[in-house]
This record gives sequence, C-alpha cells and structure tokens, in this order.
Amino acid sequence: MKKFIFSIMAAALLLTVSAPKANAQNFNFDPAQMAQMRVDQMKESLKINNEQAEKLLTIFKKQSEEMSKMFEGGGMPDMNAMQENMKKQDEEIKKVLTPEQFKQYEEQQRKMREQFGGGF
Repeated sequence: MKKFIFSIMAAALLLTVSAPKANAQNFNFDPAQMAQMRVDQMKESLKINNEQAEKLLTIFKKQSEEMSKMFEGGGMPDMNAMQENMKKQDEEIKKVLTPEQFKQYEEQQRKMREQFGGGF
C-alpha cells in the first residue's frame, strides 16, 4: 500500500514539480509557476475553457503550496497527509470539469500511475 501511495505522489510531483527550479536534492519551486504549468497542460489535453482554467489555477496553487510545505525540512512527508491532499484536490477538480473532462483526467492519472508506479 505504501508503495502504491508513493507511486501516486511521485506522479503528482512530476506534474507539480518541474525541472527549472527543482532537482533531486532541492524541492524549492514556485507553486504559482507549477500550477500554471498544470493548467496549460490541461488546456491542451482536456480543452478546458478560460473560466475552468482560472478555477483550476486556484486549486493547483493551493495544492502546490501545500505539497511544498510537506517537503520542507527534507525527508519524506507523511504519506497519509499527501494522499488526503490528493483526494481533496480531485474532489475540487471534479466540480470544475465536465463529466467527460473529469473522466479523461482520471484516465490520464491512471496512466501516469502505471507508468511511474510499475502498474500499481
């Protein structure tokens, strides 16, 4: 179970933590920049509109800031807290996306988990 949760979080971090300011030893990154990158990706992959983009940007900024706080001080953050954070985020995202878009979003997340989690 821990491996599964870690795989999910690793995939989420790949979406939220990008190479420009982050590396294996340094998780300092700009949450606003990471949030914007996620929204830009969703504009392309899910064809979200401007209103959805604004709402998602707010959600992702909040989530990126929370994730950043979890990694402060080094070491691994609490996996249960990370998992709960992801669940809350998905609930908020579901309210913004159309049912079809959310289905596509879930499929993208599933594929990412398989790719980065070894099929877990």
